[in-house]
Parts: sequence; structure tokens; C-alpha cells
Amino acid sequence: MASGCGGGALTRIGIISQWYDPEGGSAVLPGIISRSLVALGHEVHVLTGFPNYPSGRLHPGYRLRAYQFEMMNGVSVHRVPLFPSHDGSAVRRTANYLSFAASAVARLDLLRKVDVWLVYSSPATVALPAMVARWLHGRPYVILVEDMWPDTLAESDYVRPGRALDQIVRILHRFCNASYRQATHVAVIAPGMVDILAERGVPRDKLSVVYNWVDERRFRPRPRDPQLAESLGLSGFVVMYAGSMGNLQGLDVVIDAMEHLTDISDLTLVFAGSGVEEQRLRELASGYPPGRVVFLGQQPLERMIELMPLGDVQLISLRDRPLHRKTMPSKVQSSLACGRPIVAALAGDAARLVDESGAGFVAPPGDPRALADAIRRMYELGTEKRQELGRTGRQFYLEHLSERIGSVALANLLEQARGQDPLRR
Repeated sequence: MASGCGGGALTRIGIISQWYDPEGGSAVLPGIISRSLVALGHEVHVLTGFPNYPSGRLHPGYRLRAYQFEMMNGVSVHRVPLFPSHDGSAVRRTANYLSFAASAVARLDLLRKVDVWLVYSSPATVALPAMVARWLHGRPYVILVEDMWPDTLAESDYVRPGRALDQIVRILHRFCNASYRQATHVAVIAPGMVDILAERGVPRDKLSVVYNWVDERRFRPRPRDPQLAESLGLSGFVVMYAGSMGNLQGLDVVIDAMEHLTDISDLTLVFAGSGVEEQRLRELASGYPPGRVVFLGQQPLERMIELMPLGDVQLISLRDRPLHRKTMPSKVQSSLACGRPIVAALAGDAARLVDESGAGFVAPPGDPRALADAIRRMYELGTEKRQELGRTGRQFYLEHLSERIGSVALANLLEQARGQDPLRR
């Protein structure tokens, strides 16, 4: 029988994730993790829903049914029904989360023979099937915490502040704490999450940091396509933001920073992507001369990857909130993996990682003058030194954040959990 990376017998890993291919955005991560574990020699089964993210509508070729099996890139994918939704309604979003958790619990018999479960914890309700599987079949599980719950909910706009939100937060706190207690191990994607969970009673020796990695077949250094740049009218020094344009990104500061860079005549700010803030940002930028701030709109993933080399610098921005200081936006890893220089309006863990990588400069979130200064420094470096920053960041990614590092760390945690009593603590 094949051996896992830890030297033991092949591990049959069950992954519980509400999201899975062909869903896009952050939903690609469970597929990346699954394929990486298969590449290490493990047998991987994924228990997931029918794809409906991010539109809230089922992807073409799928229809709701009691069960559907697919073999995707060596991964056995088991789909169970859910209520498709991804809009701003708290009721429909709750139905989406709870319907998957309930369907997954009802069909745990599909995967009774797995050795250990990995819970891709976003949303937190995904842990419920693993908790039931531990009780029914004695299977241990490891939680990979992608988002801090209920903190994420409390800072969102889905539920208005008040007694209802307070009650929901209390219930979720109890549920999350129970899921951590029953887990054999808890992995998180940023160091600050360790401190949060330790303060909530999770023993520190039960916690590990495993950074997310990217699809390295796609996110890698690529040459600049001059024909693509010409077709888009991009020349001179290009500062590019590629990604979601929501209220959490705090992109106003980028528009405001341009006021302090009027003397750099060949500077162009490019937004590639879309989101709820796109229209408002377009209005904020309307006072600049044509071509100074360019909006390319929503782009498919492959096109987004082709666009990244057109930026002399990649911009990363996140509002300065307590929770954001202890998280890690995936754009950090994707920019480093592609070998792109970075200017970041970040605080906390993500800011420290960008600084440590040597790939660029960091400015405090919400400070347009400081961000403008960072952009100006990058401009004054010149092309050759910017490329050197990109290569340094790429090397940092390979040594600390890559699939080779993350997948082995996660696989080792799962192998250690196999056969252990999750309630030993």
C-alpha cells in the first residue's frame, strides 16, 4: 500500500467543505488542498454541496438531487443538496449554511471508512458533520479555520446590531468552542488566529499555523504581454489592484492617494475585478483625467492571471479592523507566487508577512498620503530593482508559503490525528 508523507500507511482523508470546484474565488481553496493531498499519496474524499458560489445559482450542468458522485483530478467528490443562495439576505444565507450541514450529516454513511476528517471551516457550521461522525463512528477530525466565527458574522452587514445578533453570536461561540474541543487539532491560516483561539480556551499545543497556498500551475511568474497591454491602453507605470472590490477592502484610500501623485504623469491606476463598491469607486475616480484610473471590470481567473504582469506593482488593501489584523488575504500569496512587487495598505499579520517577504512596501490602512509615499518609492526604484523585489518575494513564497510546505504540514497533522482520541483534552 502507498505511503503518506509521514511514513505511515495510506490515509483515507475525508474533507468536509461546503465549497468545491467548479466554484471560484476563495472557493477554489478546498480543491487546491484536495489535489495536493492526493499528490502526496493519500486517498481523498470530499463531502460537499452543489456548486452555487458566488452567484447563488447552480453552475451550468448541475441540478439539485439527493446525491451526485464525481471523480475530479483524482479526488472522489460526493455532493449533497443545499439551498442555493449567496445574496445579502441573512435568512437565505442561513438557509444555505444550515441546509448543507444537515444534508452532510444525513449522508455521513457515504464515507464511514475514512480514517480522518479535515473540516474546511468556512462557514463554521461545516464542523457539525465532523462532530456527528466522531460521535457515531469514532473518526477524529482536524479543523482548518479559514474565517474566525462568530467574529466574521458580527463584523458583517448581514445581521443588524442588536439583541438578535447578540443571541446568534452567543450560540455560535458555544458551537465553535465545542467543535474545537472535540477536534484532535486546529489549524489556522494566520498567527493572530492562534492568539484568539488560545484566549478562548484552546490549548496552544493543539493549534498550528498552516498558511494557504495557491494553485501553482496558474499562479507563477509570467512575461508581460505587450499586445494585451496595448489593447487595454496600459503604458507607463501601472499600479494594479486585482480582486474583489467590497467594503472590507477599503479601496477609497487608493483613489485618494492619487491626489498626492499628480506629478507622476505616466502613472496609471488599474482596477481589475468587481464588487459592491465598484460603482462608488468609479464615481470617486471620475474627477481624474481619462486614462488616469482605469476599471477593467470582472475578469475570469485565467484573464486575471494574464493581467497581473501588466502591473509594475500589485496593490493589496484591507480596512484596519481588529479581525483583519489577524487574518491573511489570499492576494498576498498570489502576488508573491507570481513574483510581483507589492504595495500594501495592511496592518497586523498580513503587513508583517509582506514586510518579511522583502517584496515591497507597507503603508497603514486608511492613510492616503502614506500609501502615495509607498507608491512613489516603488516608482523611483526603477524597473530592474522592482523586478528584483518580485524575485525576492517569489523565493520567500517557495520557502515559506508554497504547496510543498503547506500540504506536508497539513498532511502530517491529519496523519497524527488518525487513530487518536479527539476528546483526549
